[in-house]
Amino acid sequence: MIPIYKPYFSKEMLKYAHDAIDSTWVSSKGKYLEMSTGLLKEILKVDNLKLVNNGTSATHLVVKSMLRYRPSIEEVIVPNNCYVAAWNCIIYERLKIIPVEADIETWNFNLDKLSSILQTKDPQKTAIMIVPNLGNIINTKKLKRENPDFIFIEDNCEGFCGKYEGDFSGTGCLASSLSFFGNKTITSGEGGAFITNDDSLFEFVNKIQGQGQTNVRYVHDELGYNYRMTNIQAAILYGQLKMIDEIVEKKEELFNFYKKELSDLVELGLLDFQKEDPGTKHSNWMFGVKAQTPCLEIQNFLAKKGIDTRPMFYDILKHKHLVEEAKGASVSVAKNLQKKCFIIPSFPSITKNERQRVVNGIKEYFLVNKSLTIGEKSAKNKNEFCP
Repeated sequence: MIPIYKPYFSKEMLKYAHDAIDSTWVSSKGKYLEMSTGLLKEILKVDNLKLVNNGTSATHLVVKSMLRYRPSIEEVIVPNNCYVAAWNCIIYERLKIIPVEADIETWNFNLDKLSSILQTKDPQKTAIMIVPNLGNIINTKKLKRENPDFIFIEDNCEGFCGKYEGDFSGTGCLASSLSFFGNKTITSGEGGAFITNDDSLFEFVNKIQGQGQTNVRYVHDELGYNYRMTNIQAAILYGQLKMIDEIVEKKEELFNFYKKELSDLVELGLLDFQKEDPGTKHSNWMFGVKAQTPCLEIQNFLAKKGIDTRPMFYDILKHKHLVEEAKGASVSVAKNLQKKCFIIPSFPSITKNERQRVVNGIKEYFLVNKSLTIGEKSAKNKNEFCP
């Protein structure tokens, strides 16, 4: 089975993890925490960054920091079709969720609908959480310029290495989160990072992520959490970051290959790709395609060919614990996307043979099941259509 994802490791990368183990500094202290923090800050060109145990913890800290900055916030505007962690981190703090309907082209939330909602909201009580689905970046900088009184935060766990207006996503808002989960472009197994441009918020988060301890050991003056990253995680992360250019290049090449090889199906109106907003660059985390009909049949066909796929995220009302939170939300576009979109293998070490198998499998499905449509719309020879 060609997996949907697997991390990109090498002996060169893993030597840092072995060194961390040999040092016996395996918990939340050790040199690799400082080394990875410094390297990541250098890559992103940010002043304040805290490594934590996972992306959800980082996102929770983003919400906590937002409330520290503006305690009057009562509700957070979010997409209605993202990964559940974004919503959970909001309700952890007993804030109200305001879901925005999805955009059929970008698969993120609809910016026109967002604009309409903001016109009815008080900036002192409402914040906006940006979530780039599958790594398709939203131009937060532009939204901030258009709505200067509102607070913008980013769950950028899927957006690492994406950009808006030439800067890395997550760096142009009050605070943002990153994930280094095993299926992310850069991984430490688990792990995440909190980023902010505000020094005082960074000091606050730096304290509460480590149990809220003061400068006196075992004396605490804030409700804290154990969100600390371990030195072993940081060592794995350091090895990944040292080779980030190579990993990013491989992902870029793979995404370009898929776009080129599947373009004939797009021209025939059988598939669509995510549309990218002007001034943004996709993070190339996961490659998704949208069929013109429900995609479960395609996914089952590919599974029989030994090709793993994943569905698009479900709408917010699909989750039992969120039904009351998002009562009355419009989800028709999100439901449409969930039925028609699927994710194909997107890992950087995929071989040429494997990626060609993925493309051929998708084309074979349409050749076998949609041959009449293909014949009507295209003069291409079938053998030429499906290598």
